[in-house]
Amino acid sequence: MDKLQKKREEEIKAVTEMIGIFCRDVHKTDGVELCPECEELLEYIKKRVKSCPRMAEKTLCSECRTHCYAPNRQQRIKQIMHYSGSKLALRSPVMAVRRKITHWISTIQQIVCDIF
Repeated sequence: MDKLQKKREEEIKAVTEMIGIFCRDVHKTDGVELCPECEELLEYIKKRVKSCPRMAEKTLCSECRTHCYAPNRQQRIKQIMHYSGSKLALRSPVMAVRRKITHWISTIQQIVCDIF
């Protein structure tokens, strides 16, 4: 598997985990199956991630300058990520730490680019 494909799969895995946390807690699902609304959003996101033209150059979808999602879905995933972000550290600590480090690296790169 090449780096780009691995990056896409990691992004999908993280979003799947976050939507699962949200759906279980808010929609009171069993934690195995998603409700129809969350399942539909996840399928939409998978399609977008798989066809993203900027995956090679960006760190995380949440930090991309191009927003692939329709406004209503973008707002929905932001709510889900806001809710699930801190809970991800308890459920999947390695994934949470990797995402945080990736975020920090991206922030540092942006600061350096702005300075020079």
